Amino acid sequence: MQFHFHAPSCKTALLQPCRNSVSKFGGGGGTEFDSRGATESIADLNPEDIESMSVLTGAAAAALYGSEAANGAVMITTKKGQAGTLKATFSSNIEFLAPFIQPEFQNRYGTGLNGQRSGSSIYSWGEKLRPEARYGYTPDDYFETGHVYTNAVTVSGGTDKNQTYFSAASVNSDGIIPNNEYDRYNFTFRNTSYFLKDRLKLDASASYIYQKDQNMTNQGVYSNPLVPAYLFPRGENFDLYRRFERYNEGTKLMEQFWSADMEGGDLRMQNPYWINYRNLRNTDKKRYMLSFSASYDILPWLNVAGRVRIDNSNSLYTQKLYASSNTTITEGGKNGHYTEARAYDTQTYADLMVNINKTFGEDWSLNANIGASINNIKTDELSYRGPIQENGLPNIFNVFDLDDTKKRAEKVGWHDQTQSIFASVEVGWKQMLYLTVTGRNDWASQLANSPESSFFYPSVGLSWVPSSTWDLGKTFSYLKIRGSIASVGMPFPRHLTVPTYEYDATNKVWKDKTHYPIGDLKPERTITYEVGLDARLWQHINLSASWYQADTKNQTFDPSLPPSSSYTTIYLQTGHVRNTGVELSLGYDNQWRNFRWTTNFTYSWNKNEIIELAANAVNPVTGEALNLTKLDIKGLGKAKYILKEGGTLGDLYTTSNLRFNDNGYVEVDKNGNLLMTDEGEDIYLGSVFPNHNLAWRNDFSYKGINLGVLFTARLGGVCYSATQANLDLYGVSEASAAARDAGGVLINGREMVDAQKWYQAIGSQSGLPQYYLYSATNVRLQELSLGYTFPRKWFRNKLGLTVSFVGRNLWMIYCKAPFDPEAVASTGLNYQGIDYFMMPSVRNLGFNVKFQF
Repeated sequence: MQFHFHAPSCKTALLQPCRNSVSKFGGGGGTEFDSRGATESIADLNPEDIESMSVLTGAAAAALYGSEAANGAVMITTKKGQAGTLKATFSSNIEFLAPFIQPEFQNRYGTGLNGQRSGSSIYSWGEKLRPEARYGYTPDDYFETGHVYTNAVTVSGGTDKNQTYFSAASVNSDGIIPNNEYDRYNFTFRNTSYFLKDRLKLDASASYIYQKDQNMTNQGVYSNPLVPAYLFPRGENFDLYRRFERYNEGTKLMEQFWSADMEGGDLRMQNPYWINYRNLRNTDKKRYMLSFSASYDILPWLNVAGRVRIDNSNSLYTQKLYASSNTTITEGGKNGHYTEARAYDTQTYADLMVNINKTFGEDWSLNANIGASINNIKTDELSYRGPIQENGLPNIFNVFDLDDTKKRAEKVGWHDQTQSIFASVEVGWKQMLYLTVTGRNDWASQLANSPESSFFYPSVGLSWVPSSTWDLGKTFSYLKIRGSIASVGMPFPRHLTVPTYEYDATNKVWKDKTHYPIGDLKPERTITYEVGLDARLWQHINLSASWYQADTKNQTFDPSLPPSSSYTTIYLQTGHVRNTGVELSLGYDNQWRNFRWTTNFTYSWNKNEIIELAANAVNPVTGEALNLTKLDIKGLGKAKYILKEGGTLGDLYTTSNLRFNDNGYVEVDKNGNLLMTDEGEDIYLGSVFPNHNLAWRNDFSYKGINLGVLFTARLGGVCYSATQANLDLYGVSEASAAARDAGGVLINGREMVDAQKWYQAIGSQSGLPQYYLYSATNVRLQELSLGYTFPRKWFRNKLGLTVSFVGRNLWMIYCKAPFDPEAVASTGLNYQGIDYFMMPSVRNLGFNVKFQF
C-alpha cells in the first residue's frame, strides 16, 4: 500500500493521500502565550511497517496527486505479506535523549538589582557572588535524560495466491523535562489475494493506533517550565524548589511553593516542577485506518483499479491547573481550572482508474492512466473550559463544577471536499524519447460562492534517453535529459467566500466582522519550468541535476491593517512570487571483494522573490485602490514579517530601535538610561530562508559490519531569539555577566553604559530584534550509525541477528545562534526562525537489536 503526506508550503495515482494536520496559516503547537505541544499524523506510523520512503517535488507530480501536494509530498510504501514460509521479526530499541544546543548561562552574579541583593527576587543583577556562595545552577540541573523504548514484532507469510502481513509495536518514552511522557501502540493487518488466474487482485488492510501524551511543550511562556528554569534567580538555591508544593493549614491544600514576586511580570512564571506536575496537559487519541483496493486485468495491457481509504480519529485533551496556580492562566480561579476538548477527524478517499500499458511494434509504447477521485475531510471539536467555582471542590476536575459566569463552551469544525478527474498519458519512442502529458480538474468546496467553481492544471514533460539507443562509451552508461512545464492550482483557505462571525465565549455574544468583505478571490496558481539530467558515469558515479523556476500567483495572506482602518484584517492575494532553484545529487558506489563504499552528496539552492505585491488590490467596499506598498504579516514582539516587492516571503523587519541623535550617536539621558523609539522606519533584519542546503552521506560495509555517517549543512538565512533577549533582561545570560565583568557596555565608540541598563533596554518586550538576530548557518554531524549482522550460519540458518548503534545530532560543528536553527516551533510561514523559549532540540543515542526468524 502506498500513500502520501502532503506538505503545506507532492506514478500514476498509486498514492492514497493522508492529511498531515497542517493548516494554511500555520500549524503545530503554541508559539507565544500558549505553550501546548502537538504532534503530526505522520508520527503515528509504525516505522517497521514502512518498506520505503521518497520525497516527491515539482508541480508535475501534483498534477496527478492533487493540489494538496502542490508544494511536495512524502511517499511512503508500506510492507505487505510475502509468499513462502512464515517469517517473523522482533526488534527492540532504546534511545537516550539530552538537550543539544542551549544558550550560555551565568551563575556568578546573584539575585537583585543594581549590583545589590535587594530590589528584586527574580532578576539576577545583584552582587558578584564569592565562589563559595555560588550555587552553580544551570538549566542542566533541571533537565533530565529522556528515554524512548520501542518494541515491534512483524509476521509475514502466505502462498502465491494469498499473502498476509501483521505487525504490532509500542513506543514508550519520557522526555528531557520531568513528567513529560509519550506512548503509542500500533496494530496493522494486511492481506493480499489473487483470483481468476491472477487477473483479479484484492488488497485490504486495517490499522489501529492508540496514542497518549502528557505535558507536550512547544514554545511560548504560559505553563512553559523552561521559562522559570532558564530565568531562575542565580542567588537562590534551586534545590529548595524541587519540593514544589507545601501544605497550607488554612486551605487544607497542597499549594505551590513559589512567591508572587518571582512571577516575572507578563511571563507569569511558576515553579517549573509545579508546572510539570500540577499544570497537567493530557491527550488520548485513537486512530483507525481502513483501506481496500481491487484491480482487474481486462487484457494484458488494460487494467481497471479502484481504492477506498478511511482514516478516522478521535481525541480527548484535558488541562488541569491545580489550586494556587497563577491566577492569570486560571482566569482568577482559586480552586483550579479545567479544560476538556473532544475532537473528531474523518477522512474518506476513493478513486477509480483505468490503466493502459501497451507497446506498438518495436518502436512505440503507451502508458496512460485515466481516473476520478473524491477526498472528503471533516473535523469537529467541542470544548469546555473555565475556573472551578468558588464553592466547588478544589482540584476536582469536571465540567459540572465550573464557574457559571466564566466557563466557556466552544465548538469549532470544518468540512472540505474535493472531487477530481485526472489523466496521464506517456508516449515512448524506441525507449529513447518520452512525451508525458497530464491534466487534472478539481472541484474544491473552498471555492463555493466564488467566481470559479473549479480549476484545471495541466503539465507536459519531455525526456530523452540517448544511452538507450547509442553506445556512449564507458563514460556514460546511462544518460537522461528531461524538461517539463506544469501548472498547479490550489484553493484558498476555507470560509472566505461566506459571511463568518467569531463567537465571544466570554461575553456570550457574536463579534462584529473584523475583516474586509471578500472580493474576487481566485485559486492559487503555480507554473513551474524545470530542466535536468540524470547520468551514470563509469558504472559507479550517479549524477542528477535540476534547475527550476516556479511562479506563484494569488497567494492568500491576512496582513495587519493600520489602526486608522475600521477593520483589523483584509485577505489579499499577492500578485507574483517566484522561486528559482537548483538541485544537485552526486553519488559513488563501488565494491572491492567484501568491502563496499557508497557516498552521496546533495546540494540545493533556492531564491524566493516577490515580483509583484498587490498592485491591483482595491477596497471591496468603495472600489478605491488600496495602494499597498507592503503587507505587514504576523511576527513576535517587535519583529514582524513584512512583504515588499523585491523581497522574500521570509523577510523580517522591525520599526523599533534605540534613539540616535543627529550625529548618529545613541542617546542616553542624565540618569544613564537609553532612549528608545517604536515608531521608526522599517529596519530590514534579513530573510529566514536559507541560501543553500547540503548533505553528505557515507556508508561502509565489510563482512556484516555497517558504518554510516551523515553530515548536513544549512548556509544563509537569519534567526531571532526572544529567549536570549529575556536571558539578558533578567541577567542570567553569560553575555550579561561578561558585560559586568568588563565594567559595562561600550557605546558610541567611547562611552561606557551600565550593563543592567543596556540589557534592560535592548532585552525588554522580547528584545530589539536587531540585537538578537543570528546567522542560521549551521554545520553538524547529523547521524552516525554502526551495526553488525551476525552470519546466519552461526544459528543454523534459522535466525538472523543484527545489533546496531545510532546517534543523531552528535556534533554541532558550526553554529552561532543560541538555539538550533533547524528547530521550528510552527509550520506557518509567519513563525519560521523565531525562538521564544522553544524546547531545545535533542541529541539521541540509540541501541537496537533485531531478530529475524
